[in-house]
Amino acid sequence: MDYIGLKCPVCGKPFTTDDDIVVCPECGAPYHRACYQEAGHCIFEEKHGTPDAWKPQSEKEPEEQPGKKCFRCGKINAENALFCDQCGQMLSENAAGNPPPAPASYVPYGKQTRNDVPPYQNPGMPNQPYGMPNQPMPFAIDPTGGVRPEEPIEADITADDMAKFVQNNPQYYVPAFFNLKRYRRNRFNFAAFLFSGGWMLYRKQYKWGTIITVLQALVYVLSTYVSFCFTTPLITDLMRQIGVDLSTAYPTMEQSLEFMSLLMQQAPWQIFLIWVPSILSFVRLGIMLFTGFNGNRMYLNHCASKIQTIRTENPDAADCAVRLQLQGGVNTSLAICLLVCYMIVIYLPQLLLY
Repeated sequence: MDYIGLKCPVCGKPFTTDDDIVVCPECGAPYHRACYQEAGHCIFEEKHGTPDAWKPQSEKEPEEQPGKKCFRCGKINAENALFCDQCGQMLSENAAGNPPPAPASYVPYGKQTRNDVPPYQNPGMPNQPYGMPNQPMPFAIDPTGGVRPEEPIEADITADDMAKFVQNNPQYYVPAFFNLKRYRRNRFNFAAFLFSGGWMLYRKQYKWGTIITVLQALVYVLSTYVSFCFTTPLITDLMRQIGVDLSTAYPTMEQSLEFMSLLMQQAPWQIFLIWVPSILSFVRLGIMLFTGFNGNRMYLNHCASKIQTIRTENPDAADCAVRLQLQGGVNTSLAICLLVCYMIVIYLPQLLLY
């Protein structure tokens, strides 16, 4: 088939005779080789095997309105768009322009149910913002978490732009970013606290994620090494000197006091080695608290920097929207790999010793 003149679905540039073209084996969609490698998969894979699968322009059935129509505002968006360009509504489940099931209390975004009640307020309780008890939600799914899509978050970056880039769980991050920039109210991120460097790598913050992950790994490996090679043998030897076998019994209060007295008679470096694992545990806790308190702020800076770079490199709105989808979101495969490595690091020393 002759693909000359057709446009690459990723970069939007027409194919020429000099281009290196690759074709999806499922639907036949053509790509520049570099564009396909960057995307990592066919961007039409969700439509494979359906009537909406990719077809050459000459074979496509005429459409009344090409693209995805937002059921909320009626805006026609690009085929690859995940969010409406006008109101921010998620389009992944709205390819046919049909609204998702909504509760009986559904109120379209930005619509007023009473003339004296402005948008974003409870129709039953004037001047009361959404979030108060016993009030209807404005719509079923809000990708910006209650923040108006056109609300600026960082310079000329709106809440809608942030939601398009974050993609996964924007209902949490967009309001967190808004409160952080508008009111200086930071929110403790428990995911960042529990997983620290792994959370950053999952959120594609590769620089800081690598630094914190390596630092945590070094602290853990050092703590494990000192504990197994120095601290545990030293404590076991001192306990045996006072007649206690830790494998069969725990020391009494008198034996514990005798142990402390015997410990204080040891060399300073031996006393230090006993406390090293505890010190390193506090260091690990400090790293986790640091990422927990600063995770949202660091992620906000990351998102803003990436969005600005994408806009600079892709002045065309359609190209910019595609790049936001490709470079934003999360890295699930890397998160799974990190989990496997974590399990190996945790249990490998025990397997080697026992």
